[in-house]
Amino acid sequence: MAQPRLKHVSIIRLGRLLNMMYKPAELAEEIKISVDTIYRSYIPAGMPHIRKDNEIWINGLQFVEWAKHTIAKNKKDRKPLPENVTWCLKCNKIVPLISPYVAYQNHYIEILQSICPDCGTRINRGRRREK
Repeated sequence: MAQPRLKHVSIIRLGRLLNMMYKPAELAEEIKISVDTIYRSYIPAGMPHIRKDNEIWINGLQFVEWAKHTIAKNKKDRKPLPENVTWCLKCNKIVPLISPYVAYQNHYIEILQSICPDCGTRINRGRRREK
């Protein structure tokens, strides 16, 4: 199962949550997400909650801690692309750079351009400029 995600706007709004119990609809309203997201994504992914009298209650501070831990885990697991490949936005996959050329450079970076071998679209990759 994929890890749940939070948009940046919702991450900023996590600071509004208090040390009190929220119903899923109240929590969704506070951080501006869909109630269905809580039921379909967050609860199956292990969000801390309590079921009492056929209702779900969520502690605000426990949710903030869980959300930040989940997001930090997702960011930590990212790996950079190898040196001679880039992401084609049209094919939506990783493709190799074939005979790339420097299209732009300044004091710090240079942009390598190439043609996607699958779809023929121009693809770019930024890298640190070699002096």
